[in-house]
This record gives sequence, structure tokens and C-alpha cells, in this order.
Amino acid sequence: MDTYQDFHHIIDQFPEGEKSFIEIPFEVGADIERIDVSYHFPFGGGGSVIDLGVAQHGRMRGWTGAERGHITLEADRVTPGYDKGPLPGHWHVVLGIVKIGPDCKVDLHIRLTPKRQRWLVGDLHSHSEHSDGGVTVLDAIYRARASRLDFVSITDHNTVSQNAICPDDPGILVIPAMELTSFYGHTNFHGLAQPLEDWRCRSPQDVADKMQEARAKGATIVINHPFQNSAGGRWQSGFDVAFDAYEIWNGNWSVMNEQGLAFWQELLVAGRRIPATGGSDFHLKNRRRHGYPANNLYADSGSIADILKAVRDGRNVVTASPDAVMVTPLGDSSPVFGDQVAAGTVLTLGFSGLVVGDEVRVLTEEGVVGRHIADHSTITLERAFSGRFLRFEVWRDQAPQLFTNPFYAE
Repeated sequence: MDTYQDFHHIIDQFPEGEKSFIEIPFEVGADIERIDVSYHFPFGGGGSVIDLGVAQHGRMRGWTGAERGHITLEADRVTPGYDKGPLPGHWHVVLGIVKIGPDCKVDLHIRLTPKRQRWLVGDLHSHSEHSDGGVTVLDAIYRARASRLDFVSITDHNTVSQNAICPDDPGILVIPAMELTSFYGHTNFHGLAQPLEDWRCRSPQDVADKMQEARAKGATIVINHPFQNSAGGRWQSGFDVAFDAYEIWNGNWSVMNEQGLAFWQELLVAGRRIPATGGSDFHLKNRRRHGYPANNLYADSGSIADILKAVRDGRNVVTASPDAVMVTPLGDSSPVFGDQVAAGTVLTLGFSGLVVGDEVRVLTEEGVVGRHIADHSTITLERAFSGRFLRFEVWRDQAPQLFTNPFYAE
């Protein structure tokens, strides 16, 4: 449950009169994820006009005049008229005293919402008209929100112009990204509006160098559809490169995804701890939907930085859709997928959204070591951890519904 910090102020004294400013200070700690400021005063017939803005460390972070009675600020999304950026520090609500009517009183409320760990669902691979996606950025964002996603990356091919479009939509977080598209494979760079100076690659070594350049700037890097049967789509740049995760599920389930899943299992058996992701790879022409498949990430907050950290940490359950089958560890202090676990630790997992007959598979380095057939929409499984890794899949006939990232041995 959220534990808000609430501050309430009544301003009914205006010592400098009209054409002046009043500043109300407040402090924001490193544990805060969101600032809400709301205010009310007699307007219209009351004859008062009081403008609203905020400042941090003496610099104005935004101003909306008397147009809005409520504003929000997070690190990566804000009310239009305000700047994104880090929240910790010394702040002021700034009131512009334009006109003071009879009995003018400003009722000001500041709420600070702390960071909290939670599951967030989104798409890490999609396109717009800035490459070959066939829809505007705003349309792409609308479609992602219609799929009830919390976040979306628009990973246009070898361009970053889509990242300059800032949607006024606090209902979904848009992660800046780019898909490096080369003759030797495709890879997504997440988290940076400008990950590269020049994307052109003339050899696998060039691809590796571009990945290293983006990594040095702070990008989270995902190798895409490594077994795609298309010109340049198949990954030909090796796996001894700078990357953070591997896309095992791209769009509709297909042979290339089957090959990618099998190869991921081989990498895990070989001792590589490589997080898995999925992505719709939305293009209008392929009739896919955002979030099919979806990434369900257990993040420390709703910020871009914490979402991408969850990708790198393997705290991800890849599901067929945003609202289908899901699995979560049960218990307040239970390990999460991607965590290291001591031998013998009993893991309790709750599966939901199942259909009678769905098969839950338990996998280790030995392959499939357990199968459970669903006789209800929910199942609770307990499993003592042993071996080098432990992960789970759910299948409905020949169609996958869910892949977890592994728990790993300490």
C-alpha cells in the first residue's frame, strides 16, 4: 500500500499584493516517484486569478498559469508545460498573483508518492511511420494504450526521430529506443534518444562496435529475432558482444521463435545467464497488436531506469498477451525471476488465467523435469530449488502462453 506524504496549505495573505509571486517550499527525497500539486481558489465570479508553476533548486520546471488545477511530475512523464527530470531536491510551488478578488483564499495540496515495487506490462519492440511501421507515433502510442500497456518502446529502424515526439499521455510511458538494423542482424537499444552517432555497419565487427558504443552511453541492448529468415534479420554477429537480453518471442509464434527458444535453453545450459524478452514487432502491414506478446516486468518503480533494470535483471515473464496467463512468486519476501536462490529453497508460484488442459512445464538444465495439467484457472506450485537454474513455461496445445526467466543457483 502506498504511504503518501501530504502537505496542505491555505494561502489567504498576499503581502506584496498583485503582480507578485508567493513560493511554498517542500523537499523531495530519493524515495519519491511522483509529485502531485493541486490548488483551488475563487475564480470567475470571485474575481481572482492565481497562476501555478513549480521550481526545483531555484530553476523553473514548468508553468501552466491558471489553466490547470492539478499537475503531476515524474522523472519520465509530466503534465504538459513541465520538464521531465530527476525529482530529488529542494522544490517550491510558485503562485503568480495576477488578481486578488474579494475573500481570496488559495487551497494548495502537495502529495509525494513513494517508489514501490510492482508488476508492469509492456512492449519492447514496435515501429511507427518513422521507419516502416505505417502509423504515426501518436497512433502507435494510442494502440499500445488500447492494449492496456504500462509502457512501450518504439524501436524504429536506424532512426531516432520518433523519440523527439513527446506524447501528452500520462497513461503510458514511452521509452526512447532504436532498432539497429544491419546486414548481420537486428538489435534494440532502449533508454536513449540518441544511442549512436552513425548506425552504418559493414561487418559483424561493426555491429559489435555499435553495440559497445550504445552500451557505453547507457543503453539497454536486446538482440532481436535471432533466427528470423529474412535478409539481414538473422543474427550473424555472435553472442560475445555487449548485450543485456535476448528476444525469444517475436510476434506470432513461429518456427523462428521455436528455434530461438531452443537456443536460449542451450545458452542457459552452457552457463550463460541471459535474460529473455518478447516483442510484438508491430508494423501495420503485419497486422500485429502491441503487447502480443507482452513483457511483465517486476520493477522497483515506474521509471524508465527501473523498467530497463528489470529487463537486465531478468525480472520478466513473457506472456502471449497483456491480460492472459500469468505467474508470480507468492509470499512477501519470495525471490523473483532472475534472482539467485540457495539450494533447497522452496519456491511457491501462483499461476492465473489458465484454461483447463493447459500444461505447466518445469525446466532445468536437464530439460523438462515436471509437467502439471491445469484443472482450474489457477494453480499453486511448490518446488524446491536444485541444480543450476529453474524456469517455467505454460503451453495450450501447441501454442505457448508464458515463459518465465530462470531462478539461478547462488
